[in-house]
Amino acid sequence: MNRFKSFFSSQKTIFWYTVAILTLPCVMMVFTEAGATLTHLLRVALPLALYWLVMTLFKKPGKGFWWTFLFSFFAAFQIVLLYLFGESPVAVDMFLNVVTTNPTEVDELLSQIYLSVIFVFVVYGLGIGLSVVSLRSREVLAATWRRTQRRIAACLLGGALLLLGACYLTDRNFSLRDDIFPFNVAYNFGLSFDRLNKSANYQKNVADFSHHATSSRPAGQAEIYVLIIGETIRADNMSLYGYGHPTTPTLDSLEAAGQLAVYRDALTASNTTHKSVPALLTPVLSQHDFNAVYRQRGLISAFNEAGFSTVFYSNQRRNHSLIDFLGCEAREITFTKDSIPITANVFDEKLVDLLAQRIAHRDSTERMLVVLHTYGAHFDYRDRVPDGFGNNPKPFYPSATPPYREQLTQAYDNAVQYTDFVIGQVIGLIRKTGLPAVVAYTSDHGEDIYDDNRQRFLHASPIPTYYQLRVPLLFWASVQWTEKYPARWQAILSHRSHAVSTNAVLFHTMLDIAGIRTDHMRIDYALTDTRFTPARRLYINDHNELLPLDSCGLKQIDIDLFHRNNIKFP
Repeated sequence: MNRFKSFFSSQKTIFWYTVAILTLPCVMMVFTEAGATLTHLLRVALPLALYWLVMTLFKKPGKGFWWTFLFSFFAAFQIVLLYLFGESPVAVDMFLNVVTTNPTEVDELLSQIYLSVIFVFVVYGLGIGLSVVSLRSREVLAATWRRTQRRIAACLLGGALLLLGACYLTDRNFSLRDDIFPFNVAYNFGLSFDRLNKSANYQKNVADFSHHATSSRPAGQAEIYVLIIGETIRADNMSLYGYGHPTTPTLDSLEAAGQLAVYRDALTASNTTHKSVPALLTPVLSQHDFNAVYRQRGLISAFNEAGFSTVFYSNQRRNHSLIDFLGCEAREITFTKDSIPITANVFDEKLVDLLAQRIAHRDSTERMLVVLHTYGAHFDYRDRVPDGFGNNPKPFYPSATPPYREQLTQAYDNAVQYTDFVIGQVIGLIRKTGLPAVVAYTSDHGEDIYDDNRQRFLHASPIPTYYQLRVPLLFWASVQWTEKYPARWQAILSHRSHAVSTNAVLFHTMLDIAGIRTDHMRIDYALTDTRFTPARRLYINDHNELLPLDSCGLKQIDIDLFHRNNIKFP
């Protein structure tokens, strides 16, 4: 016991333990990331040399641990995300999620990935404990020992710098900023602060912005337009899209009756909510500049300018993101979770209740835009569906791990079926008004549910998958609207076979549905017009760059799925 205690209280042991835990994710990423042999060697050699060299500057390695604590945090975060996604450095979006995700979502997620959380707490918690031992010890590392280690580390660093040059010479796609941990994570960490600053200054930046929107329709002509934004609903688990289980009975019947326009080749441009929803509500994809989202108002403001009453009801919690800012441009705003405990659950049916109340009190000549932001099938799937809904039992899974894929899928399917019910309720309410009206629905992104041997789960990974990108896009129109605007409805129907990007077309389509024109409106992006021209589909990567689908990291298994399901690629 004394020998064991002496070993772990030794300053040399603490020195090497600190270097080891800092380098651990670098070693792991040799096996998880793509790259040439030189890149893999550099992934370990360069960080190891730097950590080793830095640690020789301190007589007590415990002090070195705290000087490099930020990198220990990066390392722990990286290991958890490797467990969750299987690849890729900690993304900008992941850092943003830390400050924009509500505590309930965090609790739901962490409770299902507890093995990785326990691992990093043990490994890096032990590092904290040993650092305290080091600082309290009278022992120090001998100067001669530290000089020897410094020379070895310097030699390793020299070799690593040669490797770095070789990587740049032999691989034109190589980048230290993108490919080597912790440089990539440190860059992303800094970039996340830039994004937060831009979001915080949004109101100031758009204070003088105007769409210069005009309406081609006379005032006093009542119409209702509803945009339902889904959450984490993938098309592949909807019977409307050929899924083997009857998860969308309401939508299936509407399509069978010829009342629904279903776009079967629709993809999202982002697998994260905080990018996809702003891209749906603005014209940034058609402008080929996602960062323009920080400088202009959205769809709701355009409807305001055109004389519409605008309503935004959200079943998500406020998180001071662009989604909140764009939604709060509406004249009437309700966040269902504003005045309830953080742990309380609200089902999407609440949005239907709010819509029913608003319709009951509408003015007879009112033109309305209603945006409903649902909670859809966001994990934990079991909590998205009320007890007793439908005929399917609520499955039990002790953890969100591959052995419970069948139960996870059943819970997800239940959430999809509940979303189908909610959409049906909205359409039913709008139909009863007897007004010219359109209801549009799409989801922000899809989801992985351990679908293949990659064992991917959830969404928002830096590198997307087919399942995260393929989403539903559909339109329902009242008889009064189709009779009044037959050319627009026929255009919607005629374009169903096209490959579309939801984030590129929705802004322009919703404007044209309502007869609105703005400075940024592109008629060739509107599904309601015969001049619609399918544009090249793009993906918004972690650095807000717009990449073609074949350049965003999709694997061959994803490409095969696109082809198998008759989805255009790229």
